Amino acid sequence: MPAKSNNNANTDIVVDSENQDRAGFFEALSNSSLQRFVSATLLWGTGHQLITLSQGYLLFEMTASTLWLAALGAAVAIPNVIVGVIGGVLADRVPQTRLLKFGAVVAGIPMLMIAILYVSGTLAAWHIVLAGMFQGAGLAVDWISRLSLLPEVVPRNILIRSISLDQSVFNGARVLGPVVGGLLLGVTGPGPTYAVIAGLFGLTYLVYTTFNPTKQTLIARSVGVLSDLKEVIQVIRERPILRVNLMFTWVNAMVLGGLVFMLPAFAKQVFLTDESGLGFLFASVGTGAVLGAITVSWTGGIQRAGLALLLTDLMFGGLIVIWAHSNGMPIALSLAFLIGYFNSVHVAFGIAVIQFNVPAEVRGRVIGAYEIAWSGFPMGGLASGSLAAFFGLSNALIVLAGSLIVFTIFIALVSDKFRQSKIE
Repeated sequence: MPAKSNNNANTDIVVDSENQDRAGFFEALSNSSLQRFVSATLLWGTGHQLITLSQGYLLFEMTASTLWLAALGAAVAIPNVIVGVIGGVLADRVPQTRLLKFGAVVAGIPMLMIAILYVSGTLAAWHIVLAGMFQGAGLAVDWISRLSLLPEVVPRNILIRSISLDQSVFNGARVLGPVVGGLLLGVTGPGPTYAVIAGLFGLTYLVYTTFNPTKQTLIARSVGVLSDLKEVIQVIRERPILRVNLMFTWVNAMVLGGLVFMLPAFAKQVFLTDESGLGFLFASVGTGAVLGAITVSWTGGIQRAGLALLLTDLMFGGLIVIWAHSNGMPIALSLAFLIGYFNSVHVAFGIAVIQFNVPAEVRGRVIGAYEIAWSGFPMGGLASGSLAAFFGLSNALIVLAGSLIVFTIFIALVSDKFRQSKIE
């Protein structure tokens, strides 16, 4: 049946489901452009996971303060928001492969500097926080460009599977990165670990040079940045599922960030484990995320996206509350797996909603808004670190997860359009 797109405020979005059915899981997997794309995702994702693990671990080892972890969250969040606005506009004006290369350089060079400072014995806590600012900027540039570019390098009939496969590989990096990082930190120390991170971003840059998009939709003419931003705001306002999805993303990311930024403190003070145990905590979340993304990729299509977003958010928030009460590694690892699973399914649905509900000419700017929503992740670190300093680690996570649950129930009750939203 022909593809239909609803450009007003209605709730159903229907794509060419017959064309989707022609491309199976293994056909998508055999696409050479997708293979290069996910290879870069593996390198890039592993690098960023190593950063997240190493930055939190080293900073908490040096300071034993959750307030310093909160400062790191703020340092990542601020440029994430600023670059999210600028990067979204640039992604519609500048070739995304160029932006991807820039993001790899911005993220990689500060990590090399941290390695040098650590080996020379001159590293201070504020150096780690400063490097976090570059991480936030590089992450925003790369993420916006990556999501904007994917529809340009793969056929539309494998797009949903490509999104989920790419998410599976990224989440695979969430397993590989922490395990490798925990071993590297324990065996070689922070200096060589940061050098490996810099090397991964160098390899990522090289893979980006092989990208050859079959098309790229850029703004042919523009009357100015403000007009471009007004246009994307109008697109978001006209689509309830898109608007609420962005709000969901921010709240969800804030809770996930609150957990991730506090994992070093939980590992040391609650679970009494070392850097290897911390790596396994990160990896458990990543393993669940891999399975969640594969679940979406294997099933292929999405129906009742609004209901799925609501249910996965409730499961995610409830599991965080239970996890915050755990006091042993076996239970914590099992719950971390389930947390990663439901969060990954939620994220895959959210990305698919954006890719199928946004005109190509404004896709970069909408994904810029999506990246700004993901600034909730480091902001969660700021919030949980601050709350933990006054109310304790467990209570900090319970407050954040409880807020997510209340928000989700509120949307479910007041927004019938969002509940009934579909992508078929």
